[in-house]
Amino acid sequence: MQKKHRISYILICLIIIISLVGCSEKIEPFSHSPENDIKIDYMEDIIQNQDKYKEMYMDYSSMRIVGTMSKELEQFITDLEKESIETVGKFADNGDKFIVFQISLDDSKGVIEEGAKALIDNYLKYTRLDDEKATEFGLSSELEAQDPIGKVKKYMGDKNIKITEIVLPQAFEKVDYDLYPVKCTYRYVLKGTVGKKPFEKEVVQDFYIGIDWSKGKEKENMRDTIEYIRDISQN
Repeated sequence: MQKKHRISYILICLIIIISLVGCSEKIEPFSHSPENDIKIDYMEDIIQNQDKYKEMYMDYSSMRIVGTMSKELEQFITDLEKESIETVGKFADNGDKFIVFQISLDDSKGVIEEGAKALIDNYLKYTRLDDEKATEFGLSSELEAQDPIGKVKKYMGDKNIKITEIVLPQAFEKVDYDLYPVKCTYRYVLKGTVGKKPFEKEVVQDFYIGIDWSKGKEKENMRDTIEYIRDISQN
C-alpha cells in the first residue's frame, strides 16, 4: 500500500515539474526583437553618445561651410583617431550625409518621411509576414552583413511564431533629424500565433535611416537604407 502511495506521490511531483517547465517556456513573441541582438560598434557609439554626435555633426557642417574647425570637433576627431582612421572616415562620411538631410528638410521633409516609412513597412512585411512582394527596402552594408533577415526568420521558426497581420500606423511617433543616421521612432502591432495560441503584440522600435551613395553622389544614384534597429522599452 505504501508503495502505491509513493508511486502516486512521484507521479504528482513529475506532473508539477512538467507544468512548471511548460510555464517557463512560454514567451511573449517579439518582446525582444532579433535585430536587437545585433551590435555594430560605430552605431552603438552614436546611440550611447547621441548629444555629443549631434553637436559634432553641427560643428562638422559649420567647418564644411566656413572652413574653420572648432576646438571641440578637433578634439573629437583626435579621440576617434585613437580608435582607427576608418572610424574618422566613417564620421566624415556620416557628417556629409547629415548635411544632405539638413539641406533637404525645408522642402522635402514630408517626402523624406514618406520614403522612410515605406522602407520600414516593406522591411517589416518581408521579415515578419514573409511577403515576397515587399522587396523595396535596403540595408546598409554593415547591417546586411549581420543578416537581420535570417535572424528574424530563425527566431520565428525556433519559437513557432506565425505573423498573420501587421497593423501599421499612419506616421512615425517621432523623427530626430538632429542625429545621423536619422532616428525614426515607430509603433506598430503584430498579430498571429505562437504554437496554436493567438497573440497580439505592440512593438516600438527606433529605425535609423541613412543614405547609401556608394554608386555615386548624384541624386539618382543615392538610396535610403536602414542602418540599425533598436527596441524601445515600454515599461
